[in-house]
Amino acid sequence: MRKIVVLIVVCVSIVACKEISKAENGNDIQIAGDSLAIKDSIASSDSIDNIDWIDEELYPKSKDLPLSVLSTGVFHGDETSPEMINKGWFGVFQDRGRYYIAPTTLSIQKAFDVVLDETVDEHNSSNWTGWEVKTSHIDTSLVLISSSPRLSSHEIKTIPLDKDFIDLSEKKTFTYNGSSYTLYSTGDLKPAEYNKDEMIISNYKLYLKGYKEGKEINQLLASTPTFDDTMFRVFLIGDIDNDGFPDLVLNTSYHYNLYRPTVYLSSFADKDQLVKVVGLHSSVGC
Repeated sequence: MRKIVVLIVVCVSIVACKEISKAENGNDIQIAGDSLAIKDSIASSDSIDNIDWIDEELYPKSKDLPLSVLSTGVFHGDETSPEMINKGWFGVFQDRGRYYIAPTTLSIQKAFDVVLDETVDEHNSSNWTGWEVKTSHIDTSLVLISSSPRLSSHEIKTIPLDKDFIDLSEKKTFTYNGSSYTLYSTGDLKPAEYNKDEMIISNYKLYLKGYKEGKEINQLLASTPTFDDTMFRVFLIGDIDNDGFPDLVLNTSYHYNLYRPTVYLSSFADKDQLVKVVGLHSSVGC
């Protein structure tokens, strides 16, 4: 079984890291109410997506998804390309605590990569290898989703969480449009390989439980055999596709140097699903 070795090799071959935000840990809660919390990053690249086969137990995979996902920021040259703007895009935006989805125009232009371009002239853009993604909106972008007939402009009613992760064996219950849902996790605690006094989480699985057409569904959202100084993060719970059912935006990163915004939409779900993974993007800091 292949582990995080591939990601480590990528980082060793480069010499510095760009900053990737981390959320602070909080306390266990249970919530109920009709009304989330957030974050921000970007599109698809074969070399980065190859990280996904580090371990067969990693879920979701990035291949064969119906939509593309991006975010704003500066990225390495193989993490997006200017051709991505031709897809047409919607953005999920934040404005003073309010979230909404709207069509947006992207610009993807050459940018100085502080990691890979350290040996080139910072003032000569012809030698830059990075890409900077911007939108036509001034509001903060949570995630960008390629156009689909199932997406339209509207305000997103969201579920507020007091922390953005589900701890091991924790449950968070919420209601949306009168229906009850539960986010919960399973996994194991084991001694760390190099420090037997430190316990680490392994075989972590994040689920969403709810009812669909009178049938209880327990759906796997994400899983990883191990974490490296991070946890899956809940960026948003709300109705992105405006079909009356909750959707999710998660960061399904299993390594502190990896960012994987992942979008789950209910309107794409199969009969035995509450939501379906429609797109994700992987990028690394070093």
